[in-house]
Amino acid sequence: MMTDISYVFLEKLIATAKENYPRMNSFEGRIKVAKTTVGQEQLSWLDAFSFSYIYNPNNTLDIAVPRFFNGYQVAFNFNLSSILQKPGNVKQARESVKLAQHDLDEYHLTLETEVKRRYFTYVQALSNLRLQTKLSSDALNVSNDVKTKFEKSEITFEQYTLMQMSYSGALQSKIAAESNFLIAKASLEELLTKKIEEIQ
Repeated sequence: MMTDISYVFLEKLIATAKENYPRMNSFEGRIKVAKTTVGQEQLSWLDAFSFSYIYNPNNTLDIAVPRFFNGYQVAFNFNLSSILQKPGNVKQARESVKLAQHDLDEYHLTLETEVKRRYFTYVQALSNLRLQTKLSSDALNVSNDVKTKFEKSEITFEQYTLMQMSYSGALQSKIAAESNFLIAKASLEELLTKKIEEIQ
């Protein structure tokens, strides 16, 4: 099995998984959202100030909202608590960016480890499949030889039956190895989001 492992190919698999796996986009999106929040918090310093005006034409009387002055009326408002909260909000937004980046870095390590684990399982299943294919081929040759000897009455029926059972066992082992190989391949391709054969 060790001769079948290619670390260069494994690095390509890891790079492909990091590039294509949908959860990576989710982590990168969180970083972008956190960076946008930092920008919004930095620009929101002016939210503490507000300006308003009212125009009251001459000689109008509004009983619902009595006004004593005619013409334009201007108001400036200042919210002290908003100004005092801004440094903390900006710092919190910057920490959110750092946390999102740490989550992405951690997931890089997790994804890399998972790709390696699934690749090694894939190589193991491939090696086992090759072995089981050779064993079933050898069992078929022996089975044909035993069948010929049985037809010539050179061996007993019990010996013939035992060989047929051995051949059936070899075929079952090959089928199980094929199944394990296909499962390992599909498991690895899940992280790659493409077929292994497409990766060069």
